[in-house]
Parts: sequence; structure tokens; C-alpha cells
Amino acid sequence: LNWRYATKKFDSSKKVSEKDLNTLLDAAQLTASSYGLQPYRFFVIENSDIRSKLRKASWDQPQITDASYVLVLANKAKITRQQNTMHKKEKN
Repeated sequence: LNWRYATKKFDSSKKVSEKDLNTLLDAAQLTASSYGLQPYRFFVIENSDIRSKLRKASWDQPQITDASYVLVLANKAKITRQQNTMHKKEKN
């Protein structure tokens, strides 16, 4: 995980194992935000109909339908004072 590479072609006959996917998700969830609140959520998209729609919205990039999974990172646009307070209580 100390390097980065943008894969453009996937072998759709091969699939990333669930164990490897979980390792990647665990590592991603450990990344810290500047506030320490991690105001984001990861979604794993496997459904082929959804992926086909995403491909159309992604300039028809074949990676969207050929890769084992599509990972979507969703970030909260606003963090409330209550969420911040709840997070502080959870840490104590």
C-alpha cells in the first residue's frame, strides 16, 4: 500500500478475493481526515445493472464493468457539532 497505480484494463474473468477486498477497505477506513472524524463512507458496488449505469456516467470507461468491484467514496458535505461531540465521547 506504499505505492499508487492507475489500472486501465481488467481481466473480467478474474476476481479480487473477498479477503483482499476487506484488507483494502480496512486500510482505507484507517485513513485520517484533518478533523479526525473520518466523515466519509465507502460503498462496494457489485450489481451489474448499477455498474452499467455508472459506466455510462463515467465516459464509458470499461474499468467500471470489467473490474471485480467498484469502490465509491462518499464524503459528508457538512459535519454537525453533534457529530463532533459524539465522536469525542466515543474516543474516551
